[in-house]
Amino acid sequence: METEKQPQPSEMEPEVVAVKPRSIWGIIVRVFSAPQQAFEDFKPRPRILVLLVITIVIGAIAALGTAKYTALLQYELLSTSPQIPQQLLDQMRQAATEVELGKAIPTGGVFAVIVGLLVALVAWFVGGFLMGGKAKFKTVWAATLLGGLIMELGSLVRLPLIMAKDSMYVSLGLAAFLPGKDFRSILYGLLYYFDIFMVWTIIVTGIGYGIIFGISRGKGITAAFIGFAIFVLLSITLSSVGLAFAGVEISLF
Repeated sequence: METEKQPQPSEMEPEVVAVKPRSIWGIIVRVFSAPQQAFEDFKPRPRILVLLVITIVIGAIAALGTAKYTALLQYELLSTSPQIPQQLLDQMRQAATEVELGKAIPTGGVFAVIVGLLVALVAWFVGGFLMGGKAKFKTVWAATLLGGLIMELGSLVRLPLIMAKDSMYVSLGLAAFLPGKDFRSILYGLLYYFDIFMVWTIIVTGIGYGIIFGISRGKGITAAFIGFAIFVLLSITLSSVGLAFAGVEISLF
């Protein structure tokens, strides 16, 4: 009787080992050191809720810590206008010393979310419709929030420097090389926003867009740059128009 031939080890099918999805906390840590791997781990399961909570919390902390200095900055800018009554200026200065937690905390959190939402909308249009990528908006938004944690970290790094200087005029970019300039200068505003953390955020988020959309890294970084640039230009435009209507003189340089 012939004996049944047993399969040799080399003929046996390889055992399939299930890879456990990386935790969102591990992904968050890796986005600072290994963004390519972080977004590859993130793409199959983009968990947006945790990122939203973290973004809101950091935004609220940053807004609370800078509320006094933001109010003083507004006072300093408007005090250069001949149209603002002195009584109103005195009220603004007094209000700057009385930080209202009920307003500062939610305002900072909501603003941080709106920034990510705006950038994601622009990137979704650019990466999807103009560059031929494919991704759901929720995934793009989640990737934007993940990369945006670098910018959020920057706001926390600047916080003790702002407190030490007792002023919002703390730049971690080229705006530091423009002494004597303030937010009445459009150039200063641009350089103030595009600091080292913003540039880092654009590069990392662009890497993420390349993976999320299935496009090249260069196209992904371009989409990220356009998204953040539109946010910065919109912010500076609204601020400049508001100051101009208040009688503050705005200059290009």
